[in-house]
Amino acid sequence: MSVTTRRSQEERSALMRGRLIDAAFTSLVENGYAATSVGAVQARAGVARGTLLHHFPTRASLMVAVIDDIAEQRLRVLADHPAEVADADPWDRVVELVWRDLQSESFVAALELWVAARTDAELREALLPVQERLFVTIHHAVAMLLGSTDDPRVPTLVQFTIDLLTGSTMAGLLTDQDASRRVVERWRWALGALAAVPEAPWD
Repeated sequence: MSVTTRRSQEERSALMRGRLIDAAFTSLVENGYAATSVGAVQARAGVARGTLLHHFPTRASLMVAVIDDIAEQRLRVLADHPAEVADADPWDRVVELVWRDLQSESFVAALELWVAARTDAELREALLPVQERLFVTIHHAVAMLLGSTDDPRVPTLVQFTIDLLTGSTMAGLLTDQDASRRVVERWRWALGALAAVPEAPWD
């Protein structure tokens, strides 16, 4: 009986943690990092302050949990290759994969945390290993789409794609999203030309 009770308590604890993390995530997306205080998360989750502090004694500990959750969400997006572009050109699929990740709410929440981490050493320390995990996963997902290649241009083109699409997404937060999408389409065209196999000089 004690084992059953312990498991039930663990399940309730996990559910409450998830509820608090979800509340913090939603607050980040809707209101930004500055407004995502312990009190704001408590009110959104509809729990007593003591309950929140039992699971997350500090705002920083709550944000670290949110960071891990965001990473898992983005990793799932990157692992789930869109079926609608399965037969497309491999580089088109790369663009679509990176763009789809950047359009998710998870990226918006991550952006709030990344900006805050510039002046918050504790937050920055928590973000660095997550950033590395995402970097490795993105490149792995891209490698799966492109297949085996020894082309020395690939790492540079992949990094250019990530950087350009990230910048375009950030610009679109304040301006017309259609304009950002047009930039993506122009890059898709340019990428095809840059990644094309050059003809040998004797052909």
